[in-house]
Amino acid sequence: MPYCIYLRKSRADAEAELAGEGEGETLARHEKTLLALAKKLKLPITKIYKEILSGETIAGRPVMQQLLQDVEAGIWQGVLVMEVERLGRGNTLDQGIILNAFKYSSTKIITPMKSYDPNDEFDEEYFEFSQFMSRREYKTILRRMQRGREASVKEGKFAGSIAPFGYRRVKLPQEKGFTLEVEGAEAAAVKLAYELYAYGDPQPDGTFADIGRATIAKRLDQMGIRNRKGGTWATASVTRMLQNPVYIGKVHWNRRPEKKHTENGKIKKTRPLAENYLLVDGLHEPIISEELWNLAQAKMKQHYRPTGVNGITQNPLAGLVHCSYCGNAMQRRPYLKTGQPASLICTTHFCPQISSPLYMVEGKILEALSLWMKQHEPTWEEESSADVFSTKIMALEHAIADMEQELQGLQSQFEKIFEFLETGIYTPEVFTARNKTLSEKMAEIRSAIEETQAELSKLKAARKNQVSMIPKIKNILDTYETLTPAEKNKLLKEVLDHVEYHKKIKGKKNVPADNFEIILFPKISPEN
Repeated sequence: MPYCIYLRKSRADAEAELAGEGEGETLARHEKTLLALAKKLKLPITKIYKEILSGETIAGRPVMQQLLQDVEAGIWQGVLVMEVERLGRGNTLDQGIILNAFKYSSTKIITPMKSYDPNDEFDEEYFEFSQFMSRREYKTILRRMQRGREASVKEGKFAGSIAPFGYRRVKLPQEKGFTLEVEGAEAAAVKLAYELYAYGDPQPDGTFADIGRATIAKRLDQMGIRNRKGGTWATASVTRMLQNPVYIGKVHWNRRPEKKHTENGKIKKTRPLAENYLLVDGLHEPIISEELWNLAQAKMKQHYRPTGVNGITQNPLAGLVHCSYCGNAMQRRPYLKTGQPASLICTTHFCPQISSPLYMVEGKILEALSLWMKQHEPTWEEESSADVFSTKIMALEHAIADMEQELQGLQSQFEKIFEFLETGIYTPEVFTARNKTLSEKMAEIRSAIEETQAELSKLKAARKNQVSMIPKIKNILDTYETLTPAEKNKLLKEVLDHVEYHKKIKGKKNVPADNFEIILFPKISPEN
C-alpha cells in the first residue's frame, strides 16, 4: 500500500516567516525533509496534503478532514508528518477522532524521530500523551496571546487584524502595536450612513423621511460606494457599522465572544453581542460625534425585533426557500404593527423578486410534497421489492476488488525494483523511470478506486434514504400543524435540499396573491 505526506503550517511558522525568521519551518522545508525520509525508508509517496490554515479544530482544517476520510477508507499504509503534534491540537473529541481513524484503519504515523503504530499499546499511549501535551501548549500560547491583546486594547491600541470600514490599520511608530488611521472617502460614507439613519433622508420640502438600514445599503450601492471587499452592501453590514463604537474613537475587547453549544451532536459556534465588554478610548481619531452615535443607538433599540425566541427560529422555511433570480435564501418579514401575516421576501438589493405571504408559500410546499409522494410512492415500493440497486452495488464492489488486486500486484513490482537497484540489475536512471511509471499507474488505480468508492457510497446512501424518504414525508404531512416553527423547519430540511421560489406579478385586484411558482429539490430522488 502507498504512503502520503501531511504538511501543516503552524501559527508559529507563519509568525516566524512574517518576522523574517524560521527558514527551516516552512512547508517547503518540511516537504523536502519528509521526501528524504521516504527515500531513506523506501516508501512510495503518491500524495502530499498541504494545510495552509491553522485551525484549532478539525472543522477549521478542510485538508485534515480529507486526510482523515482517506485514512478511514484504508487508502494509506502510513502518513509521514514532521511531528505528531502537526496532526492536531484540538479538543479531546478531535484527538479521539484522529486516533481512532489511524487505529481502526491500521495506518501508521511516521515522523523523522519515530514511527507510531496506533495498534501498539505503547505507541498509542505515547501518541495520546503527545496530543495532550500539545493541547496544553496550545492553550498556554492562546491565553498568553489573549492577555497580550487585552493589555494592548487597554492602552488604546487596535487589536484586530482587519480595520473597520472607514479606517486603515497602521503600525505605531517606535513601539509595539497598531492603531487606526482615517480613510477619507470611506469615512465620509460612514458619516453619511449614520446621519441618514439617525436624522432621516432630507426631502425637498425641508423635512426628513425615516430611512432604514436596508435602504441605506441600497443608497450606498447607488452612489457607487463599495464595501471593503469591493462588493455591494447588505443590511447586516450596515447594522454592524451602526453598532461599532470604533467610530466614536473607542476600542473594544471581547465584544463578541465565541459561544459554543451542541445541536444534534454537532458543535455550533455563535458570536452574540456581549452585554459587558472592555471598552476604552482609542488612540485613533473618531469619525462621528458621540451625539450622533447616541441617536443611532436609540433608534436601533426602538426598531429592533428579535427573529426568534431564545435563539429558536420563528421561520419554518428558514434556509429552505431560495430566490429564483439571485439564488439567495429568502427571509421572513413580520408585520407586527399592522397585524398583517408575515411575508417571505428576498433581501438582496435590486433583486426583482416579489414577496408573498409566508403561510401561502408553506401551503404550496406541503401540497407539492403530497403530490410528489403520491407520484413516487408506488415506484419506490416496486423498486424496494425488486431491489434494483443490488445489481449496481454488486458490480461496483467487484470492480473495486479487481482494482485493489491489481494495485497489490503493482505494489509487489514496486518493492522488487528496490532489490534490482541494490543488486545492480537497474541503473539509477532505469530505477527512477520504472519508479515513476509504477507510481503513476498506482496513482491512476487509486484514483479510480476513490471515484468508484464515492459512487458506491452514494448508491448505498440512496438505497438507505429510499426506505425512509416516504415515511418522513408522511410524518410531515400528518403532524405539520401541531409542530413549532423550529420543528417544522427541521423536518422539512430532512427531505428537502431547497425550494426555488419565483413570482412575476404583484398580487392585485384581479391577480391572486398566490400567483407564484415553487420547485422542490428533494434530498433524494428515485433516479439517483
